[in-house]
Amino acid sequence: MSGGSMIELSHKPLIRAYRGDCMGLMTDAPDEHYDLAIVDPPYGIEMGGNAQIKSLKSRPKWEGCKYKTKEWDKVKPDKTYFNELFRISKDQVVWGGNYFTTNLTETNSWIVWDKKMSHNVNFSHCELAWTSLKRSMKLFSYTATGYSKNKIHPTQKPVSLYRWLLTNYAKPGQTIVDTHGGSFSSAIACWHEGYDMDICEIDNDYFEDACERFERETRQHKLFPISGEGA
Repeated sequence: MSGGSMIELSHKPLIRAYRGDCMGLMTDAPDEHYDLAIVDPPYGIEMGGNAQIKSLKSRPKWEGCKYKTKEWDKVKPDKTYFNELFRISKDQVVWGGNYFTTNLTETNSWIVWDKKMSHNVNFSHCELAWTSLKRSMKLFSYTATGYSKNKIHPTQKPVSLYRWLLTNYAKPGQTIVDTHGGSFSSAIACWHEGYDMDICEIDNDYFEDACERFERETRQHKLFPISGEGA
């Protein structure tokens, strides 16, 4: 990988984690190397900034948040990123697609994550994902409060969400890529569902925390199969 390093998180399924800029990973990849990209790029709304994290940690249910103050969400990916993403993958699921309308084609195949939040909570009650796959619009309902306390990344999504995505938008034997790994929820989901994956994270702190989380949660499952969402 150009300008980065790789470690193998799992041999079967093959899950490789790249520490570095995703542009290096994508530049090295051949055309249509991956069957499906499931990505969650920065939206440009400063989710990792000091003010945002201070606000979150002041709320009782967020007191256990473990992630650090970062400024990674100030700038959205440009056209170059999306050109490479479309080149290396046959199909794509892009979280926050409503923020990237100038780089994405029109679609009726949106995915809606209903977070089942209280109406008096001042957060988005839903998140949208754009997809290139021609499917009817689908809804996934999962509470955003049950797994919040031990989050290691401000935009961490539940593993259950990614397992649902794989069940509905991927086929057995396909290879997956995630260019902005964050907390590695997508990698944990791929491990559970048996999909090979390459996942990338540029930030050293998030990368180390996410690799530890992957090892902890997959090891726990091997020893004691459990239901529910991991920490």
